[in-house]
Amino acid sequence: MNRRHLATVSSVFVAGALFGAAIPVLGDSAPTGVTNLLTATLTPEFTPDREVLIDLVEIAPNRKLDWHWHPGEEFHYYLDGDPVIELDDAPPIVGRPGTVGHIAFKQRHKATAGDKGARIIVFRVHTKGAPWRYLDETKDPKGRSQ
Repeated sequence: MNRRHLATVSSVFVAGALFGAAIPVLGDSAPTGVTNLLTATLTPEFTPDREVLIDLVEIAPNRKLDWHWHPGEEFHYYLDGDPVIELDDAPPIVGRPGTVGHIAFKQRHKATAGDKGARIIVFRVHTKGAPWRYLDETKDPKGRSQ
């Protein structure tokens, strides 16, 4: 891997994490939603047909997101709250503020927040031009029934 490209990808991730840390803490009436902070195409010589998406995911207290998967590798930085990321065929990830998590390519998952809600910076190396997520309540990305 070219050091310059690795430095660029790392800088984008750090910038997204710092930007997310500057956003106010969730309150009890916080909405659940996703705010795109950055979408950038990666250099074709480095990673053809890939882009980076950095999103702020906010989950209101005591809410669950739908089962879904992404056409990319996903990395989390847990800003605050008490998120739990349930994974299909793997132990859950318990997000603690200041820690990170990883979800593999096409790994089916859903996020849940407890009484504190959750704010997560999500950094995704994603298949360029593909939808950012696929909702999936009954099957995983390999077509297996739940």
